[in-house]
Amino acid sequence: MKTLLGYIIIIGVVAGLIYLNEFTRSEDGKSVLHVAAEEEIEVRVGAPQTRDIVCTVQAPGEVEPFNEVDISAEVVGKIIEMPVEEGDLVKAGDLLCRLDDADYKARITSAQANVDKLKAAIVQVEADRDKAQRDFERQKRLSETDATSALELADYQTALIRATAACNMRKQELIEAEAMLVAAQDDLTKTVIEAPIDGIVSQSFAEQGEVVITGTMNNPGTRIMVISDLSTMQVRSRVDESDAPLVKAGQTARIYLQSDTQTSIAGHVLRVATKGTKPVGRDVVTFETLVIVDASDPRVKPGMSANVDIEVRRSDGALTVPVEAVVNRKRRDLPEDLISEYEARTAATSEGVELRKAEYLKTVFSIEEGKAVAHLVETGISDDTNVEIVSGLPPGAQLVLGPYRSLDSLKIGSKIKITNEDELKKDKEGEVQTADGTADSGAEAPAENDPESESSAETAAQESAESGQEKMAGRTP
Repeated sequence: MKTLLGYIIIIGVVAGLIYLNEFTRSEDGKSVLHVAAEEEIEVRVGAPQTRDIVCTVQAPGEVEPFNEVDISAEVVGKIIEMPVEEGDLVKAGDLLCRLDDADYKARITSAQANVDKLKAAIVQVEADRDKAQRDFERQKRLSETDATSALELADYQTALIRATAACNMRKQELIEAEAMLVAAQDDLTKTVIEAPIDGIVSQSFAEQGEVVITGTMNNPGTRIMVISDLSTMQVRSRVDESDAPLVKAGQTARIYLQSDTQTSIAGHVLRVATKGTKPVGRDVVTFETLVIVDASDPRVKPGMSANVDIEVRRSDGALTVPVEAVVNRKRRDLPEDLISEYEARTAATSEGVELRKAEYLKTVFSIEEGKAVAHLVETGISDDTNVEIVSGLPPGAQLVLGPYRSLDSLKIGSKIKITNEDELKKDKEGEVQTADGTADSGAEAPAENDPESESSAETAAQESAESGQEKMAGRTP
């Protein structure tokens, strides 16, 4: 019985300690049981910067001419003349190739003869109709004096009807024959294939002496060549479905060719497909987006691979901090007065309701009297390195900018050790000298083998690597 009572007492004590640690906080937001000596956290500090920030959407694609025409035959025939070859420049109306037209000339001759024959036949049937009309009128007058029978009158009337029908039939046959003649003449003109646009022969699929046929573009012998207008180029890119709602026609774009990933080429969005496509074997839906190259550039060639950065949002003169400076903190780990102030500030915004329900809140830390102070902030757009702060930053505050390893463990009231204090002093001195116009242009450069310089370089490299690891881990707000 005593043993059971002892177990109950131990369990009660443990539960009480857990409750005190998890649900009771001091004014600085720490557990009341936090009595261990606290080590200083090494951080890098700085002030928020004002800069233009651009949010972009990236999409891969292929370069192609904006205006490109597949040249194919509209009639079957052998190529007897082909004065151009791949790479030649052509103008609209230039001869591309000529097909054998002997058969089509023969068809025209036959169709013309049929038309002439029907015209002569019409003359004959019109004469027969006129004769039948006169015979019927004579029999009609005779019937009025009972000089002919009713049966004989009916026979003459039938003969008139048949003669009229024969005349009409021949006229319809003539219309058909004339249409056949026009079609034969049109086929004859199609044996001469001319360039529809100015451009270059970018591809050639046929040679002189080969027979070309009509049909779909997938069948051999249907395509003769491709004419491309290289004066205006476009990138047929594929935008991920998650980014597609942000992309609109007219937005500015930067094009990076696979052959030169460092230099951008200006462009703009022409249109975005209204229906997404899913490549075979993949579950990703993309929307085809056409991006026009703004100016002619000899580096841009059809068939090249390219990546497109589309500017979907932009904020000029935005107050920004590095993306790693904004961290997420649980609502229950923050002081109530800080949360109340934040909710009052965001209540008027469209996202206020959602923010009040959020378990994690975006937080930026500043330094006051050597300790960390939390500020709940609203963020705007972001790019690869910086994020816009819409509200929540106190004026003139020195913010904790990194490294992320320190920010991840930083809490309200944590003791701070600034690692870049010398850099901050130099920056302030430089600002004062610039303002007074007394900057010393002959200041000595740091010694090449200065241990402090080497240590600063190593620290900067380490922080850069940590920042890259943070982004890879998806911690960017």
